[in-house]
Amino acid sequence: MSSNPNELSAGVFVRGLTNLKSQLTKAEAHAAASGCGDAALLDARLTGEGRMSGAAGDAPADLHMYTLAAQVHWAAEGARLAMARLLGESRVPAANDARSFAQLHHQLDATIAYLRGLSPIDLEAGLEREVVIEHRRGSVRSSGRHFLMAFAIPHFFYHVTTAYGILRNQGVRLTMGDFLGNWGES
Repeated sequence: MSSNPNELSAGVFVRGLTNLKSQLTKAEAHAAASGCGDAALLDARLTGEGRMSGAAGDAPADLHMYTLAAQVHWAAEGARLAMARLLGESRVPAANDARSFAQLHHQLDATIAYLRGLSPIDLEAGLEREVVIEHRRGSVRSSGRHFLMAFAIPHFFYHVTTAYGILRNQGVRLTMGDFLGNWGES
């Protein structure tokens, strides 16, 4: 098994997004068969706990307790943003506006194509580049390699796993095999 930087970064994201696409296909079939409708699944959350009331309306107290559609968006967008950071590119997050399974599939396809088009040489150089993440509590600096392993990949799998959990919670018949995909392929 090769362990080049491209396979351990973009390749991990491509595999996870490809498996997520398969899960969404099963979710579409579930929505059609059960009559629950696409919107019910796309707007589903893992839990309604911790939701703020009042002026904030339906904003979750845990800002990462997003809907299924948002979890899929942030899995794809998080992978794109992570790779852009490694390459030293400035990128503004894309709008989270998908309202159908077709739009989510389009976003996943576009992200997979972007990831497959990355230059392995540029990506390898990015692992040694300093990455700075600015946020409201200050900034965090690390090497690209550390950023990828300690933040980008765990962040990606947070959203992929939460999307899987939402689908399971909504009755979509998924197994660990759906999450892992065909891991025997090289």
